[in-house]
Amino acid sequence: MPKLKLLILDAGVVIKLHELELWSTIVDRCDVHLSGIVANRESKYHEVQDDDWGRDIDLSNDIASQSITVFDVAQADVESFKAQFDPSYFADLDDGEAESLAFLVNQKDGFQISSGDAIVYKVLGNLNLGDQGISLEEILAACGLGRKIDGYQYSKAFRIQLTQVGGTDMVQGRGRKR
Repeated sequence: MPKLKLLILDAGVVIKLHELELWSTIVDRCDVHLSGIVANRESKYHEVQDDDWGRDIDLSNDIASQSITVFDVAQADVESFKAQFDPSYFADLDDGEAESLAFLVNQKDGFQISSGDAIVYKVLGNLNLGDQGISLEEILAACGLGRKIDGYQYSKAFRIQLTQVGGTDMVQGRGRKR
């Protein structure tokens, strides 16, 4: 069975997988690609709810062993991608999301993107690329790890709802510059 090809874009998904202690399992079962910004900056550290000190997330072994692939997109290409959207969209995109989406729209390899942020799915809906979104809940189910996850933002229902919002915005001429 081929690995599920993923683009886990935001640090929230990486962090949640570490909290669930499923990161290594997902890396083994999926072809994981991360933006350099997400891998090297945004997912490095987070605070755990029960731990005042938080913990570091170190992806360097996964990167060195090529268990995950890290990509970078030229800043000019990221800015060009963002420039097609009006401020109601691009103002909500953080650097890692923008880099990941700019990468995704230029690929022909069937990547899917996972996020806990509404704007990512709205952008996909607005670009008529909704089928390239995948929630964390759906990733776990596809890998035989289906379970209830705390946080609506990681659910299939959230992905579908926000993708539809983006699609409606597209039809009504909102979100993108004309």
